[in-house]
Amino acid sequence: MNSLDWDNLRYFLTAARALSLSAASRALGSNQPTVGRRIDALEAQLGVRLFQRHSTGLTLTDEGRRLFAAAETMEEGAAGVLRAVSGDSDGMAGTVRIAAPEGLGVGVLAPRLPELYARYPLLNIVLEPAAARANLKRGGADVALRLFRPGGGDVVSRRLCDMGFGMYASADYLARCGAPRSLDALQHHAFIAYGDELRGQPENAWLEEMIAPGRVLFRSDGTMARLAAVFAGVGIAVMPHLLMAGYPTCARVLPQYQAPARTIWLAVHGDLRHIPRIRAVMDFIEAIFQEHSRTVQG
Repeated sequence: MNSLDWDNLRYFLTAARALSLSAASRALGSNQPTVGRRIDALEAQLGVRLFQRHSTGLTLTDEGRRLFAAAETMEEGAAGVLRAVSGDSDGMAGTVRIAAPEGLGVGVLAPRLPELYARYPLLNIVLEPAAARANLKRGGADVALRLFRPGGGDVVSRRLCDMGFGMYASADYLARCGAPRSLDALQHHAFIAYGDELRGQPENAWLEEMIAPGRVLFRSDGTMARLAAVFAGVGIAVMPHLLMAGYPTCARVLPQYQAPARTIWLAVHGDLRHIPRIRAVMDFIEAIFQEHSRTVQG
């Protein structure tokens, strides 16, 4: 058998994790026919069927599951090679890949990047706000912000701060509909809430327990989509205080009521934490969130 095409394996791994050609194509920045052709080529070379394809997505066959386990091991090995090479660098130049939840990446980190570039002009930051679950062991990112404590012996994490939540609305919405002064008044307002995947998150569950059924006019699992709906005056949303501190045209509603807080963690693969550019970026991120924890009052 000829050697396997790593690109085909990469397409296979992404499809196996997503269990959907369309989702895999989005993750790869490709298109569905290309992903399908890559998997077909791999199946033809191996002479086995890796997926069962059906109207709702993909299911791994027994052969597919065995290949998935082996390919993940290869992926981790390749990431280890890259970490070993990166570890030889003592300078403050090069690329640092950051994975973060959308709201923290786009709303909090990105606006502060000019400060980092002013200190280290040869750094190149790759921010993946849609890759909050990027696997550090497999080289999916160098540094990651998490809303849960990362596990795994190779991953080192530090607690940054607690992120408080409250209800926010645009000035236009409040001028048009009035600012609620009590929980009873809140029942007559419109709301923006999380989508199906994140609906059970503590802060969203807290919001939906407080409001009347049927008052949610817009849902999205995307933080920036919900923020855009707040700006548009759709209704009231539960949002992180540290994010809303950057948007003074929005006001907090019923500040005496606070949703459950979440803890923000900063994670890095242990092999990378002493590389100067990685350490500099981590220190910069930590300083941003320490600043927020001092100045943003829940």
